[in-house]
Amino acid sequence: MPMPDRAQAPARPDLLHDRTTTSRRPRRWRLLAGTALLATMAALSGCGGGGGGSSFGFAGFPPPSGPGTGNPPPSDPPMLASIDSQLPADTATTAQRCDFLDPAHCMLPFPNDYYTVADASTDTGRRLNLQTASMPRSEVVRNKPIDTTEWNRNDGFSPGAMIVTRVPGVDLARTGAPGIGDLSASLKADAPVVLIDADTLEQKLIWVELDKNNVSAPDRQSLNIRVAKNLEWGHRYIVAMRNMKDAAGKTIEAGPAFRIYRDRHESALGFVNDRRAHMESILSTLQRAGVAREPLYLAWDFTVGSQRSITGRMLAIRDAGFAALTDGTPGFKVTTVQDLTPAQDARIARHIEGTLTVPSFVAAPTAGTADITPVIAAVAPYLGGGALSVPAVKTAFDTLGDKPLPLETFRYASATPGVYDTPVWDGHSTLTVPFICNIPRAALNPDGSVNPARISLYGHGLFGKPTEVNASNVKDMSNEHNFVFCATNWYGFSQTEIVPSVFGFFDLSNARVPFDTTQQGVLNMLMLGRAMQSAKGFGSNAAFQMGTTPRSVLDTSELFYDGNSQGGILGGMLMSVAQDIHRGVLGVPGMNYSLLLERSADFPEFATMVYAAYPDSLDQQFIFSLWQTLWDRAEANGYAQAMTDKPLPGTPAHKVLMHVAFGDHQVTMWSAEVEARTIGAKLFCPATASGRHPDAVPYFQLSCMDLGAGGYDGSAMVVWDSGPGRLPPPPQDNLAPTAGSDPHEDPRATPAARQQKSEFLRSTGKVVDVCGGAPCRSAAYAP
Repeated sequence: MPMPDRAQAPARPDLLHDRTTTSRRPRRWRLLAGTALLATMAALSGCGGGGGGSSFGFAGFPPPSGPGTGNPPPSDPPMLASIDSQLPADTATTAQRCDFLDPAHCMLPFPNDYYTVADASTDTGRRLNLQTASMPRSEVVRNKPIDTTEWNRNDGFSPGAMIVTRVPGVDLARTGAPGIGDLSASLKADAPVVLIDADTLEQKLIWVELDKNNVSAPDRQSLNIRVAKNLEWGHRYIVAMRNMKDAAGKTIEAGPAFRIYRDRHESALGFVNDRRAHMESILSTLQRAGVAREPLYLAWDFTVGSQRSITGRMLAIRDAGFAALTDGTPGFKVTTVQDLTPAQDARIARHIEGTLTVPSFVAAPTAGTADITPVIAAVAPYLGGGALSVPAVKTAFDTLGDKPLPLETFRYASATPGVYDTPVWDGHSTLTVPFICNIPRAALNPDGSVNPARISLYGHGLFGKPTEVNASNVKDMSNEHNFVFCATNWYGFSQTEIVPSVFGFFDLSNARVPFDTTQQGVLNMLMLGRAMQSAKGFGSNAAFQMGTTPRSVLDTSELFYDGNSQGGILGGMLMSVAQDIHRGVLGVPGMNYSLLLERSADFPEFATMVYAAYPDSLDQQFIFSLWQTLWDRAEANGYAQAMTDKPLPGTPAHKVLMHVAFGDHQVTMWSAEVEARTIGAKLFCPATASGRHPDAVPYFQLSCMDLGAGGYDGSAMVVWDSGPGRLPPPPQDNLAPTAGSDPHEDPRATPAARQQKSEFLRSTGKVVDVCGGAPCRSAAYAP
């Protein structure tokens, strides 16, 4: 039976209320009232679901085979008596927009195909259909629910899905749930929590954890399931939880909504019966995968977005942007040339600044926009290091009303773009993009002749700026190994874009602002690379020509990439779409912000704003998962499957070297491990000293590289440890490590690590052992 478009208003909108604010289990009087309400709704629906009742169903899945009622056919075991009266009181009025399987929160469990509709025009056969009325509401921005319009332009959820639900009273240790410390446990046949590919029946690598980060109340603690290797684009997955135990070891009973399906209870509710065929298909698939239905606590499914849905916008602006260039090279202007004496800088001979002209695919509305200066003024003291005045920020947002904000987002041909519509260039709009380049002294021989330097882009860190290319470690790398590094800002995620991001922190409706502009920023970085390498680019300009007989100092035979922190995260996305770059180094990298945020010592500064708007911890955990579905468009998580040897359309294969700081306070090392598995990187072994890693089974499914006689020719991950005297292992929960000294900058500051990067960043480069066959130690190592 067809699945309705849940964007349609329910028959009685006056009955709806937002379960995000009243989602706790009802008191006894509410249960009694609910029983009466359910009975009334059943009568209105024709007492069965085959007549004029709820039109819910999951198109594309097996239809019900029972005669008219949506119940299983007579050949199945006899139906048990109805337990409709045990459903929460508001189930009938919210089922149109909330999944009733998990009564703790309207949107749980999530992600969930309950929040999709069948769409034959999409690559997955589905399209997201999230209801704005069901979304968490910002307590800072006029109690406004998250506008779901942009999410509904997806044909599935994140390949790095953060799976969120709630199991009241669960004890994961007594349950035996697979934890981050032993991922192998998630592949056991009797694992209590499993994630199954619905087509292949393959059991996926996961871990399970309880939220420990910012739990607002004991009954608002979520259970989160994390994928330890990204899921496949376009595949459907089934989550199954069974034999869940409390602290006393007692089995926790499944909720009544799920028991209706698992145990085959009769129901007089149309919306329940319309879902029965789909739930039976889930249970049948699990049975074929060896998961029996009787012990199940909960099961549901979700579809991962297609490659086109996630990466299509970035690929479109890349291709259109380069096609718009005259002679294939962006226009540029050199504005500053500073020759430095050895006394001024022992490593850099010339410092160059300038601007690029890049086609712009983003634009801000101009007509009838709100004046956002009151918000900027209210937030400015906090961004400057002071306290956040939530009342002042609320008052400032009140002045905006419902006017559009003058913030840049993608420009589309249609005011209501579809799932696969891509941004367009209007033929004239451009951005003036700053750049900085440093020419090392190594680019000049003692006799004054030119020693052409390898060329590489440099990617800066979190909300940073291109001047980070002037950092001491970058200058060291430049002069020690003769590299010219050029940098621009990560447009959309640099220091100048903090203010637009603030609007997304306080109201997730604006999340697309930094994600759209970050994709433009990746294009800007690619354009800088083209200017560095093109025959009509930088090398043709006198600023890049030196020596007694002036000539270009740039070796343009190959372009490389090197980035750190955010430059390692966004660098993974850049490497996935780069056409001019084949090798890159990702320094202290990771991916998947739903995993990174809470495990980062940087996040509290931003969490203060997010949590002020959304103080409920179940809202927060749902938001992290929801956020990621859009964030995939603008970070490595959405692209990782194609980063190395399975490239995107029109893109060459790439090789990347990941340098990971053990126990990193800012970019969790576990996200790097997920990324390495996903891109097929090999591990430098021994990775860490025996007993150093907190996991019982460290680096599961990461195989050691074969260095051979000349090194390893492929993508790799190398762990750099600063030692137990500098920091302990990080916590395994969703908490940021804060003990000891942060090793985040240690790998890049280590001469051996720079030597390893240099050997890799060559046309025929390889990963070589610079650690003497032992675990790699940073220069800051303390035993």
